Amino acid sequence: MAKTKKEELDDVLTTLMQVGQIKACGIVSKEGLLINSRTPPDVDARIFSALCSTIMGAAEAASGQMTTGAVSQISVKTEKGTIILIPAGQKAILTALTETEAQLGLIFFEMESIAQEVIQIMGGM
Repeated sequence: MAKTKKEELDDVLTTLMQVGQIKACGIVSKEGLLINSRTPPDVDARIFSALCSTIMGAAEAASGQMTTGAVSQISVKTEKGTIILIPAGQKAILTALTETEAQLGLIFFEMESIAQEVIQIMGGM
């Protein structure tokens, strides 16, 4: 029996969590709606989704104004970790919240690959 899209996206996020040093991750629409997530109890996934969408929208607006091309990744380093956003097609964003001392190179590399999987699962959106 074929897996549903939700099950496939669950598998993708499980794979991302296995990279290590990731506290939370999710797939959100560019409009800020939660598609799927893996978050600890202290993180409200819906609020995280909305904020990630806002960050991506601001980055895309800035990139458009400065004619620097499409946004390929965003990282926001904070006292307690790094928020990473990578577009997953035209309508979705792959997000992660990392530990403070996370190996960002490895996480970026894995997220680029996983974003491509998300695009395939969601029908190239």
